[in-house]
Amino acid sequence: MARVPDGAVAGAAVVSRSNVAGERQRFNLAHELGHLVLHPSRGVDEEKAAFRFAGAFLAPAESLRRDVGARRTSLGAAELLLLKQRYGMSMQALIYRLSDLGIISMAHATQWWQTFRARDWKRREPGELEAERPQWARRTVLRALAEGLMSSSEAASFLGESLGDEVAESLSQKRAFLKLPLGERRRILEQQAGALSAHYEDDPEWRELAVAELTRE
Repeated sequence: MARVPDGAVAGAAVVSRSNVAGERQRFNLAHELGHLVLHPSRGVDEEKAAFRFAGAFLAPAESLRRDVGARRTSLGAAELLLLKQRYGMSMQALIYRLSDLGIISMAHATQWWQTFRARDWKRREPGELEAERPQWARRTVLRALAEGLMSSSEAASFLGESLGDEVAESLSQKRAFLKLPLGERRRILEQQAGALSAHYEDDPEWRELAVAELTRE
């Protein structure tokens, strides 16, 4: 976490292990986000508050009540597994969330804790979800590579992986482009320039960056 001189958070990064199931990865990230945005009063358990935030962030009350009902006397494993796939959070976290909202009773939640232990689901649940992979950095690097702003070795080093297929495809496209008549190449470049201009104008992150640069100047 990086802070400015007055102590405010300027930027933060969360590192997640690659071998974590998707539902646990998402909850861990939401939990850490809770630590960043919550400012609990004195006497409030910060860890419990962050866990509760993660559950509410991934499974909003209105949405969960619409899908499950305002009050349930029982919940089956098949339905819980479908909810896991829909909300991208573990069955255990969903039981906590349903109990916290009063949709299921504490007694029914306790029955589920016993089931998790008996079936060894506390360690590994059925229906594990694929972990999410960040795409912005990879997409940006491949774009820089395609536009000649970064070498293949630099791109591979930045992403920590081999880019053999992407590089071969990029070189093939460049060779094909250079074989076109000059007028056709100019037409294609003009189209790409127009498309990029429209992309940057519509991209909120780019607009925010541009405003920040102008303000700094």
